[in-house]
Amino acid sequence: MPPGLPQQLIALVLLGVIVWQGLTNHKRTDDLIFGQHKLMALTQELRGKQFVIESQNETLAAQVDARTSELRESNMRLATANLELLELDKLRSAVLSNVSHELRTPLTGIFGSAQNLRDGLAGGLTTAQQEYVGMIEKDSGRLIRVVNELLEWGRLQAGHIELDRAAVPLQPMLAEVAVLLRPVADRKGVQLSMPDGESTVHVQADADKLKQILINLVDNAVKFSPPQSRVDVRIETNRQAVKILVEDQGVGVSLEDRPHLFERFYRGHGAEAAAGSGLGLAIAKNLARLHGGDIALQSGAARGSVFVLSLPMEAEA
Repeated sequence: MPPGLPQQLIALVLLGVIVWQGLTNHKRTDDLIFGQHKLMALTQELRGKQFVIESQNETLAAQVDARTSELRESNMRLATANLELLELDKLRSAVLSNVSHELRTPLTGIFGSAQNLRDGLAGGLTTAQQEYVGMIEKDSGRLIRVVNELLEWGRLQAGHIELDRAAVPLQPMLAEVAVLLRPVADRKGVQLSMPDGESTVHVQADADKLKQILINLVDNAVKFSPPQSRVDVRIETNRQAVKILVEDQGVGVSLEDRPHLFERFYRGHGAEAAAGSGLGLAIAKNLARLHGGDIALQSGAARGSVFVLSLPMEAEA
């Protein structure tokens, strides 16, 4: 390579940006000038591209900063809204709890008085009076159950439920549930079928809470069963869990209702005629989870429903 060439031109040749074609002292001077012009053009092009890249980087950085600021403000608004919702939820729970406590005592008095009248403790009743007393007893009993569910839900949400675990035999427990609910099923013309035989299956559970769960599931099945149908309760076991299946022959649970079935106060389509607080399944599911188990809908579209209570074989450590 001949001496006297610009250092930039030599650098570009070495980097392969331009190709050295054997320029020598015998080449014309205008060849050297052409190479210098080409070098200047390439330099300007590179500077232009560098400017464009830097400009784009600045624009992108500004956009990122603006978007980050928007997201930060949105997150702050969401956090504030969540806090407000939590406070409203606490307030609502407190109001429900206070109202429920105020209602339970007089309702219990009304229910007890109606039972005394029905039993003739205040003298004989006419047929019409017996009907009225029966209505009072039925409706006050229903309201007491609603109030108790509201109070139970409040305790669950506050974390005030403590389990007294022990080995609970399932067969006698289900027999107790049958004694309580068979009159309800008989009045509706629903056959209630419990497991046969002498099962030796035990679960580690709080007996009272387990009975509450089972009563809720079986009562719910009877409630949504048509006359001349049946509700079957079965026990299945494996090495990890005990499953209690409650199957009815009702209208089933629609696909629309399934995702919300265990939400508090949710009343699905077709549930308008059934009395209740809308808390029964939510309470049962939460109690099951406190035991380390769960409740799920196994089926339930157009051919009845199967609710499955799963509990661990052993108590959790």
